[in-house]
Amino acid sequence: MFNSDEKILVYPIDKEMIPVIKSMENYPCINIYRLISPESWGHGGECYKCAEKVIEISHDYEKACNDCTTVWIVDSWNDLDFVQFVKPAIQFACNKGKRIVCSKYLSVSEKESLSDVRIFYIEYSTQLFTVSNDDRLREIRTPILYAMSTTEFCNQFYIETAICAELYNRNYKVVLISSRKESVAFGQHSMPNFIFTNDYNENKKVIAMNRYIYNLEKEYNPDIIVIGVPGIAIPFDYRYSSDFGIIAYELSEAVKADFAVLSSLCMPYDVEYFKSVEKSFIGRLGIDIDVHSLSPYALDSNEASYEKKLSYLSVDDSYVCQTIENISYDKIINLNNQNGISFAVDRLINKLSGGLASIIT
Repeated sequence: MFNSDEKILVYPIDKEMIPVIKSMENYPCINIYRLISPESWGHGGECYKCAEKVIEISHDYEKACNDCTTVWIVDSWNDLDFVQFVKPAIQFACNKGKRIVCSKYLSVSEKESLSDVRIFYIEYSTQLFTVSNDDRLREIRTPILYAMSTTEFCNQFYIETAICAELYNRNYKVVLISSRKESVAFGQHSMPNFIFTNDYNENKKVIAMNRYIYNLEKEYNPDIIVIGVPGIAIPFDYRYSSDFGIIAYELSEAVKADFAVLSSLCMPYDVEYFKSVEKSFIGRLGIDIDVHSLSPYALDSNEASYEKKLSYLSVDDSYVCQTIENISYDKIINLNNQNGISFAVDRLINKLSGGLASIIT
């Protein structure tokens, strides 16, 4: 989707896209050049490392657009009015002769209003399967790693891509089926669109997902398949259903995990909390959690009570490290940095030493 000679402007930036930006260290050939956020969102001045350079978030879209070759319109946590902001930004880029890539969700009518603009859309895989009377699941012989989260903003996309990059650097062949459609821009595979729609009933979704993974296994013959589970793996709290973790259940029926990583909000949990979560995953999904991580976000309990939905506060890495140290549970690793990722991959290889590790020995 992106070429190494493109200078890419990403708009609009907020915490929805920041995990993807942080993952750019795993894709050094992609040249993120400018990060633009509306001034009222409060991200101005924040800096993020993209490949070998540090980029500061700024507000002047038109100036940044003149400096770039490509404009990437992305989803955001904050609402951004299509008529007032999104459409004018796309039309300005078009008038300047920029290549326009869009991973932001646009309605049919919004797309139609831009029919005169050439836009490259990034979307979840639209591959469909004809599910016949043969409803038997195919055997997946490749080891499977699940990356999961207990809430939103658990840095899952970074964890998925960083684990893949670490395995790749150790000479393993890896297939990533990512939880986010942005992975398509980096030459990876996304979760198929049918898992989010009503094209299939629940039974057929399980079968189709199994076929999807099986076909990727046949095509690429990987050493390991990393699956980023979209959404919430289990409900965080009875007051916040988060779709009840239905997609996680469907995936767990389609293919079983050989290794599982779970990221949670950075909160002062105790060891019993994590052991209780592990029991829930075994009982509900048949999945053993091998590694826990804490995200660079904490629950804003006051805001959540007021808004009646989960709300989040960002925390720095030193706070994450201190929280992990205070909990003192050997399954918890800080997967928000390369050292933690490397340690988790060591555990993965040790657990699968009868198969995965022997591939390159």
